[in-house]
Amino acid sequence: MGCATGIVKYFVFIANLLFALIGLALIIIGILFKLNITEVTRVIPDNFEIAPILSIVIGAIIFVTAFLGCCGAVKESPCMLTTYAFVLLTIFIIQVAIGVYAFLQIKNEGQLRQSIHQNVDRVFKDNTLSAIETRDATQRWLRCCGVTGPDEYGSNKPSSCCLHEVCPSINNNFFYEGCADKLYSFLVSKSQLIAGVAIGVAAAEIIGAIFGLCLSSSIRNHYRRRMHA
Repeated sequence: MGCATGIVKYFVFIANLLFALIGLALIIIGILFKLNITEVTRVIPDNFEIAPILSIVIGAIIFVTAFLGCCGAVKESPCMLTTYAFVLLTIFIIQVAIGVYAFLQIKNEGQLRQSIHQNVDRVFKDNTLSAIETRDATQRWLRCCGVTGPDEYGSNKPSSCCLHEVCPSINNNFFYEGCADKLYSFLVSKSQLIAGVAIGVAAAEIIGAIFGLCLSSSIRNHYRRRMHA
């Protein structure tokens, strides 16, 4: 094989090592979220519950696909490389579909705000121990107080409404923003960040698929030349 083919081969191998790490990261993030390590996941709307499952599934597919691409590049297998390229294109299409769905969810601002407000209000008004722990964890995490603001607590504000334990006290005033608005802003900002990362990964997938097909075609041509030499 020529020098250009060798460069493409190593590029495909290195790119798929990065894909494998990305896939592994998605799996870990999805599992951690699904195990509900942090109590604040209870205040997140049901629309977002599918996110950790999708993260695990897509991460597993990317990891297996990256392994296939690495093996195909090392063994110079046209069949494995072609399969790898088509799987990458399939993942790309799925990501586009998920991205469109997520965009429509975020774009419907009124419905999303209402859903978040209902979830936060339901948890914050629950007097069970787990709900109180969720409320305190959410208020400390987002630095907010109450569903719409600290006034709903009156003079009996929980310590989680302040940065430090004694609330309020000198140089330790309570948080003034409501948790519903803070959570909405957080989800929207993180969704935009995830969208940016997804676009970058999708572009890398397209490039990886093209290089995989090019490498597969080059290897096939090399084998044909050897057979007719």
